[in-house]
Amino acid sequence: MLYISYADLKNAQLVEALDAFVEAHPHGNYFQSSEFFRLIETVQGYRPFVLLSLSGRGAIEGSLMGVIQSDGQGPKAWFSRRLIVWGGPLVAGQSVQIACMLLEAVKRYARNKAIFIEFRNLFDCTSLHEAFLSCGFHFRPHLNYIVKTDDVEAARSRLSSNRRRQIKTSLAAGATVAEAESEAEVMALYEILKKLYREKVKKPLPGPDLFVNLWKSPSAKVFVVKHNGKVVGGSIGPVYRNKVLYQWYVCGENGAIPGVHPSVLASWAPIEYGARHGFEHFDFMGAGRPNEDYGVREFKARFGGQQVCYGRYELVLNRSLYEVGKLGLKIYQYLR
Repeated sequence: MLYISYADLKNAQLVEALDAFVEAHPHGNYFQSSEFFRLIETVQGYRPFVLLSLSGRGAIEGSLMGVIQSDGQGPKAWFSRRLIVWGGPLVAGQSVQIACMLLEAVKRYARNKAIFIEFRNLFDCTSLHEAFLSCGFHFRPHLNYIVKTDDVEAARSRLSSNRRRQIKTSLAAGATVAEAESEAEVMALYEILKKLYREKVKKPLPGPDLFVNLWKSPSAKVFVVKHNGKVVGGSIGPVYRNKVLYQWYVCGENGAIPGVHPSVLASWAPIEYGARHGFEHFDFMGAGRPNEDYGVREFKARFGGQQVCYGRYELVLNRSLYEVGKLGLKIYQYLR
């Protein structure tokens, strides 16, 4: 069964059933929940959907939630169409058969809507590897760091000595970190992100509606770092029940204020929050390919997390458009 809006899912009286299935699944996560569905469909350039596999009695046996994304308008939007799935599919008993059904269904749905499909794994998908390969997907190694949030002092002790020193000196220099209290603070954080993506990341950044809507959501945390009342950095990401905090975006005006390390404080804040409020772990949501130099990975590695390689599964649906899109991104990065 395919649902392309939260309203359709609600009208089918499947919202509670979906969330119960996701929560009971050992790999259940925010990005496969109805909460994510409801939030992301409000964001320009994001078109979510969910595929459900039902038993003969109508019980959910598998789910796959994803998003068709595009950037900008006109040709840019056309050549940037992709289908992204975070943390899915979820199937009962890790059934390869159910997984294959969902993967074939997502391929049919993506046809003429996306140029490629990418699964960004949030857990070990080894048990479903056969299903992905049989459906034509290619596995690519991709690293991540998972940080335990069992206890504040234990989490602090696992930080590198340099990270502990940077947190201490930042606070001593007058920096503060707390949850964002206003939309204006969120927008100030967004402006720093825009500058970071324009000058260093050189990739398209979603519009401010994603960040404002996350801030308004009860299922997300936005932390801002301030100095003398001015926002100088922060982090933003969803939370899932009292299990996981995710870092979707982080930024900071690093080096601008002597002794202050905004990005370090912004990353420590959700770890500390998770440890104080009974969360299981903090998810950095990616640390690059293992065979490529990636400065962000070095940054994340010093927060005491466990390095994992859950990888990604990819399938190119239109090779010619895919190559044009890659070329367009390179031109975009060069011009930036």
